[in-house]
Amino acid sequence: MKVLPALEDLRAYREGVFYGGAEIFGAHYIDDEFRFLVYAPRAKEISVVGEWNQWTPGAHPMVPIEHGYYCTFIPEAEEGQLYKYHILGENGQEVWKTDPYAKKIRWGQESPGILYRTKDFPWEAKVDLGENLSIYEVHLGSWRKKEGGEYLSYQELAHSLLPYVEDLGYNAIELLPITEHPYDGSWGYQQSGYYAITSRHGDPWDFKYFVEEAHRRGIAVFLDWVPCHFITDAPGLSYFDGSALYESDFWEDAYNPQWDTMNFDFGRRHVRNFLIGNLIFLWKEYGIDGIRVDAVAHMLFRKEDSKEIDRHSLEFLKELTAELKGKILLFAEDSSDHEGVTKPLMQGGLGFDYKWNMGWMNDTLRYFKMDGFSKSQHHNLLTFPMVYAFSEKFLLPLSHDEVVHMKGSLLSKMRGSYEEQFSQLRLLHLYQYSMPGKKLLFMGGEFGQFAEWNAFTTLDWNLLDFYSHLGVQTFVRDLNLLYHKKPALHDNDENWQGFSWIDVDNTQQNFIAFKRIDLEGKSVVILLNFSSKDLFEHRVNLEPGTYRVLLNSDGEEYGGKGRGSFGPLEAKDHIMVGLAPYSGMILEVLHD
Repeated sequence: MKVLPALEDLRAYREGVFYGGAEIFGAHYIDDEFRFLVYAPRAKEISVVGEWNQWTPGAHPMVPIEHGYYCTFIPEAEEGQLYKYHILGENGQEVWKTDPYAKKIRWGQESPGILYRTKDFPWEAKVDLGENLSIYEVHLGSWRKKEGGEYLSYQELAHSLLPYVEDLGYNAIELLPITEHPYDGSWGYQQSGYYAITSRHGDPWDFKYFVEEAHRRGIAVFLDWVPCHFITDAPGLSYFDGSALYESDFWEDAYNPQWDTMNFDFGRRHVRNFLIGNLIFLWKEYGIDGIRVDAVAHMLFRKEDSKEIDRHSLEFLKELTAELKGKILLFAEDSSDHEGVTKPLMQGGLGFDYKWNMGWMNDTLRYFKMDGFSKSQHHNLLTFPMVYAFSEKFLLPLSHDEVVHMKGSLLSKMRGSYEEQFSQLRLLHLYQYSMPGKKLLFMGGEFGQFAEWNAFTTLDWNLLDFYSHLGVQTFVRDLNLLYHKKPALHDNDENWQGFSWIDVDNTQQNFIAFKRIDLEGKSVVILLNFSSKDLFEHRVNLEPGTYRVLLNSDGEEYGGKGRGSFGPLEAKDHIMVGLAPYSGMILEVLHD
């Protein structure tokens, strides 16, 4: 007896709420044969074509079983064989489409599905995330490659990338999109298969191994997720059944000229079920710990320069967070000033856990590119982010977007001599780690990659043969260790009780000082010199006590010259401290 999907599930997928599409759609091995199920309501005819029938349209026709749904059973089909849907549209259009629910796809321009029998994985390790969230952002295809230029497998990455991340002190890794995409140059943001982990690095089992190994090392795995738009390539979702199915019927709403892609139509119930079901699938099937929702601003404000929020996008985002909040961490990459992104749904917010602080990132990098005089004139770029720092729960990103498209690497953004560039890069890292907000750094920034990121090559690992680069890496490692060790740097990020200015308006010396305070009232002191000049015997007003230096960014072990204060500093009502050019330090008071 053939096993058919429940009609109530099919109707709920089309008209209501049904997130379990991965369990019924696509190719499933049932009773010694593969069952195929697809939703294509405006198709006239559909057949499954593949290697077993020499890609012959009509050889294995699909039968309509409910309005818009087509199903068939093929005993000849075998695991590992390639397949597609051959669809005849209502106006006679002939299209060859990749299965939207394919669990495995051969990457490339044609992107055929690969018949795959899902296997249970022996999950064991779990990871517990606290407030000390420190994320290493990675593009798997260009982190490292084999000698011949081939991609590393998921298992090879598990035994090379993950030990590296653990050694540097990161407790989370964020992967640029790794669901299937045909073109390397899209970095994964233009996708052909939402339910298929890219086969560039292996099969689904291999990726599960990668996630398990990450968890075993105490590293959470976050995925970059792209629900805004999809590729226009012929095998993809665009005009899937010969007409608009995942996009709007209206071209001006469907087409996205910014990325030459198609926008999802969030007003359609099956689109919401497809996407939210996709997140649930990635969480349950692969054990991921969080996702970054890409291009939230573009979703909320579909028209360029529009101030009007797209109602369907807003409803979709709220539905998404209502379903996933508390199960995985939800990050919003939102460059707009829309309020309440991380506010709970019950309070009228969007319900995300964290919002990327794009304003902080833009202001910070703009400031670091300036000469000393310009910095004095734009001191507010350092201080203004604190005006809105607690309006949302923020993550401070130094991401991939800032080191591509002729923007240069983090190191190359810095002015001055070779030595001054490295000093400023260390200072940038210290500034990021000392400010309220969770942390994210894109690969290469941790050792001072000179060239901007190129997705077709690999990082310049030979730079670690030079002490300046090795010093930056050592500094980032020590920053992470201190960040995790000192609650004042991470556990009171969301209100003014965790932050206090000491010196905020020193525009002449390009200097700021502040305290970070933990939930028990213990504090650390942050001193940052953004100028090209030494600060000798610089007065900083502090409470009485003996202060020790926890970290000095000009330390010789970091590639600096060992200048500034390192020993204990006595204060009755102030300390006199030395800071090297482009350097900073973290102090704490010694208690009896």
